[in-house]
Amino acid sequence: MFRPEEMDSYRYALKLKVLYDSPLTWEVFKSSFFTGEGGSTDIYEPIITYFLSLVTDNGNILFGVFGLVFGYFYSRNIWLLLETVKKARMNRMLWIIIFTFAFVIGFWELNGVRMWTAAHIFFYGAYNLIVKGNKKGFLIAAASIAVHFSFAMPVALLAFFIFVKLPWKILYFIFIASFFLSELSSGLMAGFMSRFAPEFLLPKVNSYTSDEYVETISSGPVANWYIRYYTKSLGWAIFVMVSTIYFSGLTLIKSNKRFSDFFSFTLLFLSFGNLMSSIPSGGRYLTIARLFAMALMFLFYIQYDNKIYKKNMAIVTPLLVFYIVISVRVAFDTVTFGTVLTNPIIAAFLNEPIPMIDFIK
Repeated sequence: MFRPEEMDSYRYALKLKVLYDSPLTWEVFKSSFFTGEGGSTDIYEPIITYFLSLVTDNGNILFGVFGLVFGYFYSRNIWLLLETVKKARMNRMLWIIIFTFAFVIGFWELNGVRMWTAAHIFFYGAYNLIVKGNKKGFLIAAASIAVHFSFAMPVALLAFFIFVKLPWKILYFIFIASFFLSELSSGLMAGFMSRFAPEFLLPKVNSYTSDEYVETISSGPVANWYIRYYTKSLGWAIFVMVSTIYFSGLTLIKSNKRFSDFFSFTLLFLSFGNLMSSIPSGGRYLTIARLFAMALMFLFYIQYDNKIYKKNMAIVTPLLVFYIVISVRVAFDTVTFGTVLTNPIIAAFLNEPIPMIDFIK
């Protein structure tokens, strides 16, 4: 895959080369963890990079290893939904939902390896815990914190959900209200996060909510209209379908505790994501929440024959198709011909991959 200089993947590949050229002892490397400003608050990426730097400086090999982990959870999460179909045939609508689910955090997001690998690990653990009743799922979800420190909040939200059961009416009211509250100033949310974050995470939290970071994000290049609106189209589709489940499907799911719990957690996570989207980079939580929402939409379609739901799903289908199409366009910025036409061995030694978008423009 193409790793442009402005993306995290370029920095990770460069970090590998620096460590290879100037090796550090394990003791020196270990001392950089949780040391405040400049120290690492994650475990996964630094550990993988350090040990690979002992034998290679090839960034493609580094991302080959990252891809194995990302790809495992990415493929397992898609299969978690597909296996529920069983004898039922996949129709056009279900394929659209599956592709939307797969594109919410697509494989091309490997460029942001820490955040999005953690997202798929968290989803895999939370889904197995809530839908399948596997208690080990919580431990898997909690492991996402080692991949990206910010997953301490989703894991805390999952723990809150386990021990505090809120009524559906309250959860839905919070979900609706969060759309309005998402317009809160980033300063208010930043103050809340700084107050409750552990001391060793404060430098990271402050860096993501500082005025300088806000200015950097807001002064970035202006995206084309379809880039600005394709995630909004997904948000509106989810809003309509989640509301449809609430108003027309509650009587159907009351007897299914696991699905009912999954619906409740999705509402809670969507509300959290809406609130966090008001701060720079906080919208990533909303992206993860939408992963749960798409899974919920798929499961409801499979498990319940609700005419109102299927009618509304047909109405929002153009929004989902629009999202899928623009997601493919976004993927072309980093996906190359080598991504899909080579094998891992050859790809490891392609030094100058060219993004697909360069062939189109």
